[in-house]
This record gives sequence, structure tokens and C-alpha cells, in this order.
Amino acid sequence: MFVLLSEIANAEVVGTAVDRKELVHQSTRLSPDVVVAGTSLVLPDGLPALSRLPEAVSGNTVMAAERDTDELLSAALAAGVHGYVPLSSPREDFDAAIQAVAAGGGFLPTHVTRRLVRNFHLVPRRTDRPAELELLSEREQQVLLLVGDGRSNREIARTLRVSEATVKSHVSRVLAKLELRDRVHAAQLVWRLGLGSPSLLPQT
Repeated sequence: MFVLLSEIANAEVVGTAVDRKELVHQSTRLSPDVVVAGTSLVLPDGLPALSRLPEAVSGNTVMAAERDTDELLSAALAAGVHGYVPLSSPREDFDAAIQAVAAGGGFLPTHVTRRLVRNFHLVPRRTDRPAELELLSEREQQVLLLVGDGRSNREIARTLRVSEATVKSHVSRVLAKLELRDRVHAAQLVWRLGLGSPSLLPQT
């Protein structure tokens, strides 16, 4: 992992850790912008129901997952990571994750976001309109569900037949109105509310 991180532009490795105790110590001492941790550091006891990251690292951790499973993804998010990138992902995903988390946001690769939403099929689908949607225009609702479906700005622009700049503007307004930090939290909101396919929203 050290070699991988050392190859990322504008990233400097300032410390390493082999266990949770050392992770907290190094994070407290060095105050890194981002902590990139393997599965064993984020989830040292396997897959407990509640395994929150220590406060010293809970706000800026990217988990580099040796295995990519639904259980690991769910446990990592429950633990409080702000980024999740399988080790099999391209280097560009690690670069994007580090930049996003360093800027106070979050990151999931597109295919992981889509799986996150689609595999929460046990969440009851709502027949009423969640109050959160009333805060958004119809177009903003469409954008929210497309973000929740793991679409990139370019993909959303193609779907809605608008420019990427327009999509970025819509995404910013959605996050502001719903008081969400980033696209990861928007995707979590979509499945938490039990929302379905973007096609269920009215077209404009």
C-alpha cells in the first residue's frame, strides 16, 4: 500500500501503523489530512455490528479493502469511514478518494455506490413522499436519485440532457438544501429513505 500511495500525485506518506493503537497515536501526533487504512485497522474484530473508528481518525479515513464484499462495505460505513476503495480499483480511484476526503467530503467508486443502493433491497420501499423531497425541485429530486444510483456528473448530464455544469449546480443545491456533506451521504440518504429507481420520479 505504501508503494501505491507514494505514486499518487500530491500525496505524501507521513507515517504508518500496524494496529489500531498505533494508528490513533500516529494520527494524533502527525495530524494527517487523510488516513488510508486497511480492513484490519478499520475492522480489527472482523465484522461486528458496531465497530466505530476512534475519534482521532473518524473524520478522514479511507478504507483500502483487501476484499470487496457487501458485508465489508456496510461495516466500513457503519464504522465511520469517509472513503471506501477496494485494492483492486484503479489508482485514479485512490487519488480521487484522497482528494475528496482531504477536502472534507467522501468517496465511493461508482460501481460500489451502485451496489450499495441496489443491495439494500430489504429496506421497505416507501409509498409516501419523504418530507426531504419536498425541499427539492423536481429536477433536483431526479439528480438526487441519479447520484444515489452511483451516476457521475457526466452520466447524469447525458441522462437528463443538460450540461455537466448544470448538473454540478443541481448537486450543490441538493447537498445544501438537505444539509449533506457530499455525494456519499446523498447516496446513503436515498437507500435510508427507501427510495426506488430514478424513473419513479416525475419527468421534467
